[in-house]
Amino acid sequence: MKHALTMTIVTLLLSTGVSEARKPPPIDPALLSAPTISATPAAVMIAGFDRDQDTRVTRAEFDAGLDRSFKHGDTNADAQISLIELSGWAQSWLGHSGALPGQYDFDRDGDDRVSRDEYRVEFNRRFAEMDKDKDGVLVRAELITLSSPRFQPRQPEKPPQKPNEGKKAR
Repeated sequence: MKHALTMTIVTLLLSTGVSEARKPPPIDPALLSAPTISATPAAVMIAGFDRDQDTRVTRAEFDAGLDRSFKHGDTNADAQISLIELSGWAQSWLGHSGALPGQYDFDRDGDDRVSRDEYRVEFNRRFAEMDKDKDGVLVRAELITLSSPRFQPRQPEKPPQKPNEGKKAR
């Protein structure tokens, strides 16, 4: 009897479409955001190293740009960028004091200072990572990032209100 009752309930649930309710509704493609093209703060900085404005950053331009940016960050000229100097450097060169690369990207020996060598090592690593075709030149396409679409629910649009709508009658 108990088994027959269970089977009857299952049959009823299946016939009423409860099993269909467990499937998530299909995502409307209109709710997907388009692919996003962006550039990291470091990529924007590196694009600024393009001295001859040919939209390509050669290794020589890159090295000269690194020297200029390190010198700018080392405000007290002690051949190191302190954590306080690093904040000002990031604000100027990356657009925000909290932008990456930051302290933990540079300061590999943990002494709370960024030496010229630590600075170069981190940016050389980034150059090599960005240089997709390994030709020693960074072009704009290598400096951008393409992000895949994400689901972003949109708020339903409100119909326009008539001039007197929503006002109390007197």
